[in-house]
Amino acid sequence: MSWRGALAVPLFAFGAFVAARRLVDVVEVRGRSMYPTLSPGDRLVLVRRGGAVRAGDVVVAPDPREPSRELVKRVASVGPRGVELRGDNPVASTDGRTFGRVPEAAVQWRATVRYWPVRRFGRIPPPPAHPELGGEDACTVPDALVAGDR
Repeated sequence: MSWRGALAVPLFAFGAFVAARRLVDVVEVRGRSMYPTLSPGDRLVLVRRGGAVRAGDVVVAPDPREPSRELVKRVASVGPRGVELRGDNPVASTDGRTFGRVPEAAVQWRATVRYWPVRRFGRIPPPPAHPELGGEDACTVPDALVAGDR
C-alpha cells in the first residue's frame, strides 16, 4: 500500500466525522425546566433541523438573554413573529413567557432520542398535562403543608 493509500482511510474517516458533527450532536440536560419529561443528567441526541419547526418538538436554541448559553425547550407555537419556547415544568422554567419569542432561524437543533441514562433510553415523550391546561396537578402538596393552614 502506498503512503497515499495509507493516508486516505484516516482522512476519509476524519472527513466523515466532521460532516456528521455538522448534522448530529449531543447535549446534556441541566436544570429542571423540562421535568418530568427530561431530568438533569439526561443526554440527548440532536439532529440539525432540516425543515419547519413544529409545535411539540423539543429543540435546542440560544438563550436570547445570554446567547452563549443553550436552552432545551419544547416548541409551544410557531408563527410569523417567531417561535415560542416553553419548559414542560412551568414552575421551574424561564422560557418564552419571560423572554418572548425567538426567531425561527435561531432554532437549529431538534432533540430526537434520550440515550442516557440507559433505563430511560428512547424517544422523547409528549409534554405532561398541567392544571392551567386542564390536566393533572403539577405537584401534590399534603393539606397540612399549605401556607396559612393551622
